[in-house]
Amino acid sequence: MGKKAINRFFACLMLVFLLWSTSGFTINARAAETTSQVNHIIVFTTIFPQAMSFFSEMSTVYKEAFGRMGYEFNLINQPGERAMIDANQGIVDGEAARIMNIDREQYPNLIRVPYPIVTMQDGAYAIDDSIKIEGWESLTGKPYRVGLLKGIKSIEQKLPLYVDKEHIVNLSGVEQSIEMLKARRIDVFIVGTQVEDTAFMKSAANKEVHCVGIVETKVLYPWLHKRHQDLVQPLADVLKTMKAEGRF
Repeated sequence: MGKKAINRFFACLMLVFLLWSTSGFTINARAAETTSQVNHIIVFTTIFPQAMSFFSEMSTVYKEAFGRMGYEFNLINQPGERAMIDANQGIVDGEAARIMNIDREQYPNLIRVPYPIVTMQDGAYAIDDSIKIEGWESLTGKPYRVGLLKGIKSIEQKLPLYVDKEHIVNLSGVEQSIEMLKARRIDVFIVGTQVEDTAFMKSAANKEVHCVGIVETKVLYPWLHKRHQDLVQPLADVLKTMKAEGRF
C-alpha cells in the first residue's frame, strides 16, 4: 500500500471516529437533559400552615399533577407577604393558592393557571356570642375591632371597604389572633375556615373561640412564575383531568 493510500485510510478512520463521538455526545446530552427535566423539582409556596390537613391535601394534589407532567413537587409554608414576594421574584416556582385578581403591578412576574385548585370560605371568629356576621356588608357601621392576618390579599383588599381603618388590627398569625380575642383586644378576626382543622384551634383552651359567620366564598388558583409559562396550560389541563377522575 502506497503512502497516499495509507494517509487516506487513516483520514477515513478519523472521520468515522469523529462522527461516532459527536453522535454519542448528542445522544448523551439529550439523555442528560431528559433526566434533568424528569428530576426537576417544582417548589410552590403557600400561606397555609403545615398543621392544616388542607396543606397536606393540596400538596398531594400537586405532587400527582406535576408527577404526571414529569416533575417532582415540594410545597413549603411561608408568611403571606413573603410567599407572594418569593414567588414573584422566582425564588420559588409559584404560589399554590391565591385569588384570581392579584395586584399585577406589585406581582408582574406571576401567571395565573386557568383552573382553580380550591373553593374556600373566609369566616369571622369571635368569643362574643352576640356577634353575628353574614357577608362583608354586615361589618359596616359596627364598632368591632377586627383582626387582619397580614398577607391574605383578598381580606386586605376588602376589609378596609367595610371597616374603618382605626378599627383594623394587623396580626401575624392565627395564634396571635386568638390570644388577642381572649384578651378582648379585638372582637373579631377573619380567616379561612380551614383554620378549624388545626390542633391549636381544637385545643380545649380555645374552645370559646368559634365561627360567627361567613364573610365570603372565594376561588383560589395556582400561580406560576413567568419562566414556567410553558407549564401554565398543561397544569390546568392535568388538574381538570384529575378533577374529572375524582382525584381531588
